[in-house]
Amino acid sequence: MSEKYYPENPFKEENTDVTASGRNEAEKSPKALKVEQYFSTPSVHPFEQIQWEKRSAKIASDSGEVVFEQDDIEVPSFWSQLATKVVSSKYFFGDVDSGQRENSVKQLVHRVCKAIADRGYRDGYFATKKDAENFYHDLTWLCVNQYGAFNSPVWFNVGLYDVYGIMVFIILI
Repeated sequence: MSEKYYPENPFKEENTDVTASGRNEAEKSPKALKVEQYFSTPSVHPFEQIQWEKRSAKIASDSGEVVFEQDDIEVPSFWSQLATKVVSSKYFFGDVDSGQRENSVKQLVHRVCKAIADRGYRDGYFATKKDAENFYHDLTWLCVNQYGAFNSPVWFNVGLYDVYGIMVFIILI
């Protein structure tokens, strides 16, 4: 089984990984973290350790009007339908009508966890690239198994540039 996961990029014709850190291993801080995998299994990506299934999500108003609908959403089989509706309606990025939208929890979790791990490595929090990868695998395992703050507002935009090359500007008034 493969340790690497390269998600389908719904926003580009070709799947490119724009997460190059550019950091030299010799630049590590003496206080940088060494991380051993604790939750995830070495040499097996956390996505390969669980069963996945396709579902649909439909949210209607009190009057019965459909306010959100997305089909063919890939989620862990043990997730509730409510979790499916929340993650697809609130945290997947893109436009349903154009087809350029995330449609898998794998895409979302990879986007967020990869961005956090890569930025941590780039900023010197991890001693080596392997330590950052171990962190990524454990954080991914925790997220797909629904440990932690999966419904955080942080999930909206984290990793859009790092994984898909999409720049999002937020203007605060």
